[in-house]
Amino acid sequence: MKLNPIEQAKRDKLKQEKPMVFEKIMKIPERHSVGLATPIIDIAYNYGCDLSCDHCTAWRGRWMRPGGARKLNPQDLRRISDEAHSLGLAQFCISGGEPTIFKDLDDVILALQPEKFHLAMSTHGHYLTKEKSRHLKDLGLDKVKISLDDFNPALHDANRHHPGAYEKAIAAMFNAQEAGMSVVIQTVVTHENAQTEQIVDMARFATDHGFTVDILVARPTGAWEGRYDMLITPEDEAYLFKAHQEYPVLHRDVWPAYGLDKGCGAVHSTLHITQYGDIMPCVYIHIGIGDVFTGTLADAIKLGQSIKWFKDYSRLCLSGEHRFFIENYIAKAYGKQLPVPWQDVFTPEDFVEGAAIPG
Repeated sequence: MKLNPIEQAKRDKLKQEKPMVFEKIMKIPERHSVGLATPIIDIAYNYGCDLSCDHCTAWRGRWMRPGGARKLNPQDLRRISDEAHSLGLAQFCISGGEPTIFKDLDDVILALQPEKFHLAMSTHGHYLTKEKSRHLKDLGLDKVKISLDDFNPALHDANRHHPGAYEKAIAAMFNAQEAGMSVVIQTVVTHENAQTEQIVDMARFATDHGFTVDILVARPTGAWEGRYDMLITPEDEAYLFKAHQEYPVLHRDVWPAYGLDKGCGAVHSTLHITQYGDIMPCVYIHIGIGDVFTGTLADAIKLGQSIKWFKDYSRLCLSGEHRFFIENYIAKAYGKQLPVPWQDVFTPEDFVEGAAIPG
């Protein structure tokens, strides 16, 4: 399996810092070849956030539940990490909300057993000072994914409704890097900005400073529910992939990486857990396929992989590019309490032939 220089450097760093995790990661190609899911588990531990971004997928109040509803705590996370380790899984990402304002962030990180997992955190970066970054690295955090909406400071700040947000995000990148963490710039790309110089400028910046860029294509969910005009076109995707070929620091989950062409990773390569314990195929597919309070990760993976859409290879991102899936499945969650149960979305025809459909 041939890796590009960026991928090889990341693997070498992981092998040195977390050999147990490295061994699990090295088994992913074999697992993938036999259809054994190895998802990165993204955990929205708490929806609390001090910004109000225009594109937020957790923006609408339909995620919230009445007071007294059970929420995740560090003890739940320890149990989840125990099961994940027993399943051979290797990666968690802490999200929200904004993790750096969690009062129990230290407990959250430790509950996920950093010695057994590669740990990432999605953040706006405003509170990632040098001291905070060193502290998080010492706890076992490996990577930060810092949001940057636009390489134009004024546009980034306007989208975040927070003057100075751009400068804080940029400073956070260098603080985290200095502390020894990998730094990923997360940027949302729409049809409007896909074929502009901003993505190239961001790629050059990342290349110059040893960062990578995760391209998150627009999804018609959350604050952009039903906004199909935001979705990228095949021509946009071709432009982005050409930029990736010139600047390997650019990354999309559906593009081949680390010698594997997985396509859309829903279920087999990613799962999302809400603060209420619901398990979803990914953060943008607001369909519940289980929960961690009454079921297990294994239950959710089994159910997810019995559904054709998640079992079969898709070159297109199901939630951001696959118009049929968006219009016929994603849209069934519009206007409803989230996530919607899988029974309200899928029919027996959506299941793999011979699959046992839960009653």
